[in-house]
Amino acid sequence: MPADNPIGQFGIHSACFYDRDTGIPISILKIIGEANFDMKADYADLEGGSQMFSWDSELTKIGSEISLTGREYEPNTMAMLMGATLTENAAEATGAIDGYANVNGSSIKNATTGIASVDVTGADSADLKEGKYIIKATGAQAVSIYALTDVDFANGTDEVLDDNFGLVETGVSVSATAAIANFGLTLTKGSGTVALTIGDTAEFYVRKPNKKSYELPFGSSSSNYQEVGVLLAGQKQADGSITTLEIYRAKVAGFPISFKEKAWSEWSLTIKVNYDSTKNGVGTWRKTIAA
Repeated sequence: MPADNPIGQFGIHSACFYDRDTGIPISILKIIGEANFDMKADYADLEGGSQMFSWDSELTKIGSEISLTGREYEPNTMAMLMGATLTENAAEATGAIDGYANVNGSSIKNATTGIASVDVTGADSADLKEGKYIIKATGAQAVSIYALTDVDFANGTDEVLDDNFGLVETGVSVSATAAIANFGLTLTKGSGTVALTIGDTAEFYVRKPNKKSYELPFGSSSSNYQEVGVLLAGQKQADGSITTLEIYRAKVAGFPISFKEKAWSEWSLTIKVNYDSTKNGVGTWRKTIAA
């Protein structure tokens, strides 16, 4: 009978990380550049005398890892690799103000004698400009506002930074509730007489109207990096053949983020592959030749 056609490996379709306890996928990545599974053997050689070559060799270990390169920033993958807890916010038709807090001193965010809250101006949410802002007290009832980026300043009514230090508004009176024109912001005064301490600062974040948003604080003392299973799927071949490689127990952590001029960010990870005593193995390669 004729010999079978040689078997090759073509392309990459996806990489899936799954929970080892439940088998449920944590994330599935599609924008993959490359996935390489390496099994490197180490040997102990018997050497001595005048012989240039070893007399014998014994296998001492197999080191195995996956090198994965991708261009997709999938939030659940990022949370897993950064040991973080992901917050996914639902659509906000009129945007949102988040993280309002005192930074230096305590007089600005104050429900009685300070600015009780920073709010979206009801009819002006279209002017919200995404980013982080700082309020600085310049008088007992006056503040300046700084932006840490102008990346979204063309949203709604165009605005510009007043100088290189991020100043966008100055001399804003907060003796009463004050609306910040062209920014969609309202500084709501406290219930009493406003009495700020000059030099105090507070911060807040603006999300413009959106379909969805994510927040991923990372690097806390309680960060947890879990063991996962991995399933790599090769590109489906023209004849319909499918190849997969499953790793039962792997450790992976860290997630590079590159901000490069006029280019999509690309990341590379090393996934350490370990023996799974429950399955009595490391993984399984599967190849189905289509009929």
